[in-house]
Amino acid sequence: MKSLKTAFLLAAAATATQLDAVTYNMLWSGAAFGNAGSATGTMDLNITGKNLTRYDFFELGTGLNSISITVSGTGTARDGTYSLAGGQIREVVFGAWNHGADLTQEMVAQGGGTFNGWLHVMGPLGDVTDPMTNGAIVDSTYNPLLKLTFLSVGPTGVPDKAAWLSSINGANRTYMIGSTLAGLPFEGAHHRPMLSFDRMGKESQAWATGDFGSSSRTRDVHVTSGEAGINWNLGKSFLFGIGGGHAVQNQDLAFGGSSATGGDFAIAELDYRPEGTQWIVSLLGMVGSWESKTHRGYTSGASTDSSFGVADTITRSARLRVDAPSLVTFGGFGFAPYASYSVTQTVVGAYTETGGAFPAAFDEQEHNATEGRIGITASKDLSTTTKLLLTAEAIHRFDGVGPRLTGRDLAGSVSFDLPGTAVRPDCVRFGFDVDHKLSEHTLLNISAHVSTVGEEHDVSAAISIRRAF
Repeated sequence: MKSLKTAFLLAAAATATQLDAVTYNMLWSGAAFGNAGSATGTMDLNITGKNLTRYDFFELGTGLNSISITVSGTGTARDGTYSLAGGQIREVVFGAWNHGADLTQEMVAQGGGTFNGWLHVMGPLGDVTDPMTNGAIVDSTYNPLLKLTFLSVGPTGVPDKAAWLSSINGANRTYMIGSTLAGLPFEGAHHRPMLSFDRMGKESQAWATGDFGSSSRTRDVHVTSGEAGINWNLGKSFLFGIGGGHAVQNQDLAFGGSSATGGDFAIAELDYRPEGTQWIVSLLGMVGSWESKTHRGYTSGASTDSSFGVADTITRSARLRVDAPSLVTFGGFGFAPYASYSVTQTVVGAYTETGGAFPAAFDEQEHNATEGRIGITASKDLSTTTKLLLTAEAIHRFDGVGPRLTGRDLAGSVSFDLPGTAVRPDCVRFGFDVDHKLSEHTLLNISAHVSTVGEEHDVSAAISIRRAF
């Protein structure tokens, strides 16, 4: 069976018509230099405003959102993982010697089928790659270890091998969809503890919520969810709640492809507030079961084709959060800090596509995403029935890179093994809540959030009705 492990695709989603046009996948092989080493990498670049007629620099804040390179099998000190977040990489130089480098096109399509450019990855302790070796990974004395190789094999009959592997890599969206579906209600309607809502003098509450999330800057995603549940006091210090809901996500993919995912989830929360204090410690858990129906588009001759697949996905999420009381008052607002840590496990089941000229089979994927948040809430009573809350939080993802994507093309029995997609590790989110009493025992809550570029939705909103009894 042929293998794509020594192949290189620099632009897994980088044609001008694709949505994730800044995500690049890189593979290296040591075969050209007589060793069994290999390396994989992912790089997220924003090329807006860059002039690559010769070369340009990318670093954090100037176009380089994330990068991760894992080297193994060389038997040298170079083995290991290098990333922007870890401080081993600080800058990327991307361009071409006397040639233009168009990063909105597949690299293998330029220069008559061979990319004329070079990739230079620099770190504080030395260069990971060297420009004189056209992107090869070098040792500490700049001897080349691993060659950055171009896409050289693919299913027989595929006219554009780069585009084919790009469409294959698009199947990673299924994993990302599962995480996104879990995250919407988790940090939407449930972005604050249940004990932070007015109990309205009763022991129990029933709720119904609706969530909406949308992203368009780096991907075209629309998610909606709805749920209902009930909570009740346990003694004087505890509250327990449980609910269930349904969520749907629709997303456009490359080459006219699309994905529709839906499913049900169950959610539970346990809150603790020590008697006589305003501290709240909350534990939130959620399990979701989703079905993704994906039409994977790709080029086939002068036209486009697609294959259809159905993947079952399970997500399991847990969040531990601590909310402090207001520590300072200014302008009528009380300012209270909070911090949380969450883990989301996503398992995408193996599935086989049908239809189209080049269907594929994909192996199971599993990944644990870990995230930390620190923030502050400013709250103020606008009247006896209305309360305003303003929030600002910094979000950091600790896991760095998603799961690898492996499988095989069914038409040509060609295996593929692609590195996981690098996550955008940091972003900041701002939001507001309005709690308004419709009656003595009925509370309306409306919340909305906006985020800088990251793994959060660009815009999200939630509405809930809570009835105390």
